[in-house]
Order: sequence, then structure tokens, then C-alpha cells
Amino acid sequence: MKLGRGEILSYSLPALGTSMILVSVALYLPNFYTDELGVSAGLLSWVFLLGRVWDAVTDPLMGYVSDRTRSRWGRRRPYFLLSALPLWAAFYLIWAPSSGLSPTGTFLHLLICYLALYTFWTVFSIPYLSLGMELTSDYHERTRVFGVRQAFYVAGTALGMLAPGFFASGMGGKQAGYSLMGAIFGGLMVVLIGIAFLRIRERATPSELHGFPFFEGLRVTFRNRAFRVLLFVYLFSVVGGSFIAPLSLFMAKYVIQAEWVMKYVMLAYLVGSLGSIPVWLRLSHLYGKKRTWTWALLLATAGYAASYSYHEGTWIRWIVLAVVVGAGNGCTMTLGPAVSADVIDSDELETGRRREGAFVGVWSFVDKAAVGLAVFVGLQGLDAIGYEPNVDQNAQVIGGMKFLYCLLPAIFHLIALVILQRFPITPEVYAEIRARLDARKSDA
Repeated sequence: MKLGRGEILSYSLPALGTSMILVSVALYLPNFYTDELGVSAGLLSWVFLLGRVWDAVTDPLMGYVSDRTRSRWGRRRPYFLLSALPLWAAFYLIWAPSSGLSPTGTFLHLLICYLALYTFWTVFSIPYLSLGMELTSDYHERTRVFGVRQAFYVAGTALGMLAPGFFASGMGGKQAGYSLMGAIFGGLMVVLIGIAFLRIRERATPSELHGFPFFEGLRVTFRNRAFRVLLFVYLFSVVGGSFIAPLSLFMAKYVIQAEWVMKYVMLAYLVGSLGSIPVWLRLSHLYGKKRTWTWALLLATAGYAASYSYHEGTWIRWIVLAVVVGAGNGCTMTLGPAVSADVIDSDELETGRRREGAFVGVWSFVDKAAVGLAVFVGLQGLDAIGYEPNVDQNAQVIGGMKFLYCLLPAIFHLIALVILQRFPITPEVYAEIRARLDARKSDA
């Protein structure tokens, strides 16, 4: 049974809110806490690393809990309501530290709020992504679902990238502006989650298809070869694409020396990501997800490698290449979850269980770990190359920034490209998996 447009739209709406929240944190939080609040880049990097260590516990555990939940609203949707208001509170507080705190006190405030934000983000996102993988079993319709979701995610990314500057200007400073942004963005997220809760209905899954104790489930999940390959491809490509968030402000200010152009670069990146989605969907339909993703990784690798030529005044080149690498990222974020849903079907064929939450728990941790690793490496890298805030940087620091922002992402995308060639599920293989699953259900 085909999904209606209303169902796909209702499912996709929360991606708008979540991307506004996560992108604003990744893009503006590092510079806000270093240059405005006086926390060192090296100390700040530990917040992102500790957050990912915490995710290593909470993400798989939430997947296990969601798979085993029984309620009148289903396995996934109850957690939409449970997480919405705490998400709002944590996001607001992360931008509103008390005045007069020492750098150490500010660091502790950030650490607590950051862990709270990502804990409740996990409570929402694991059931949310799991629900998306259950909506349809059609190979190409899955790509469409996650393509529409990615379009909303990109739109939210645009708001998360551009709106903080407007809030800061309108309120006369970053601290007042960012706290107002936290209140408004968080409230909008609550509304969008509520719409998804009310408008989406879960597909019933027989209880005998759930199971495996927690640790045995993890072992079985990682035993799936296709999933292991997919995880490493996604890890390296997302790490490579995530240096943009923490380092773009530094590149604009010290390398290109045109801080004003950053909002146009971010817009170009988003135009490339959003505008490329219909192209990737069409190519995936014609040639399959693996081959299409290969082309996108090649494009991203070339774009990042070419960007090493940045220097003072090359803001037009930065805008053009932002479109290129944005297009590559649009494919990764669209096809990655769709391919993961195909892998879950292969796991059902092998184990006889439906375990979206188990897979999504691991997937979500890798996703967040990739972003956190990029932020950690980026900020530690700034410390290592001798970066000092608000002064002219020497040639060594400029070269180090360009390596972190340009060459390192190219290397990560190239590694992802090589690993992807080992992925075993083609359209023909998936058709056989689907036929055997349907035959099994008919026999039952």
C-alpha cells in the first residue's frame, strides 16, 4: 500500500525543527563559548567528546526499549510526547548561561545542558527514525520518504545557519539574541513533534517478530555484514562533511577574511544539498542506491580537495564549491537511511525479527559520533596549530585551518568511497530479499 502525501509530510515535519536545533548548536556554539564566554577551544572540545561517549550508552539502549514498547499509541509515538518539552528546555538553557560565571562554571553549565539536550534528542530521534523505516517496504518509496524528510532537514538547516545572526542583530548582542532563538526554535520543535504524533499511524508488527536480549541483539546487529559496511561508509562521509559546522566561522574570519560572506556560503551549501535531492532520487531509481552514492562521494571528494586553494578574497570560489560539496552531502543524508532500511529487511530474513530500533540506535550513535568527532578534531586541531581568538593568524595557523577544513574532509570521503564498493545489497539482491520475506508471510 502506497503512502499518502499527508503521511510523508507529517513524518518529515520534525526534521525541520531538529535540524534547526542541531545545526545551530554545531555551527554557532563553539565560537559563542570561545570568543564570547571565554572557554578555551581545547576545553570546549571535551563537551562534544563526552556527549558522544554518553550517546554510546543511550542510543542503543533507546533502540532496545523502543523495539519492546507496547502501548495504545504503538512502539514509537509515545516517546514523541515524552521528549518534546525537555528538548525545548535544554535547548533554551544551553544558550542562556547565568551571567557572572567563571570559565569553569560556564563549561560545567554547557556540559550539563549539552548532555540533557542530547539525552532527550535520543529519546525522540531513535523512535522517530525507526518509525520512518517501518512506513513502507517498497525499495524506491523508501528513498522518496527519506528524500522528502531530507528536504525539510535542509530547510531547517538553512534556518539554523542564518537565523542566529538575525536574532543577535535584533537583540543587540549574541547572548540576548541566542537565548531568544532558543526559546522560539524549541517551541517550534514541540509543535512539529505534536503534529507528527497526531497524524502518523504505526504499522502493526507481530510480537513474535520482536526480541533478543540487549547484548545479544547488539551482537546480532553487528554480525550483519551489509550493516557493518554501511556504518563505516556513513561514519567516514559524515565526519568528512561535519568539519564545515565548527570551522566555517574561523575560515570566514581568518582565511577568506570576509566574515560577511559566510551566510551566503551556507546558503549555497544548502542550495546544493536541497537542489540535488531530486537528481539523486532519479539516479537512484535508474541505477540503484550504491552506484548513485558512489558518484556523490566522488563529487564531494573533488569539491573538498579543490577548496584547499582558498585564500584571502576567494569568497566567490567558496560559494561555488559550497554548492558542490552540499550536493554530495544531500545524497549521503538521503540515501544513507534508505539503504539502512533495506539492511533491516535483510536482517529480518536472516533472524526472523523486526528490529528497527536496534539498528537505528547504533545508526544514530554513529551519526552523532561522526559530528562530535569532527567538532572534537576541529577544535583540538585549532589548539594544536596555535590558534588564538581575535588576532591576526600566522601562515602556519592559516595552513592548518585549510587542512582541517579542506583536505581532511576530502580524505574521509575518499575512504568512504572505497568502503562503499563492498556493500552487497543491489536492487536485484533486495528484490530477492523482499520476495522471500513476502513468501514467508504468506506461508505463515
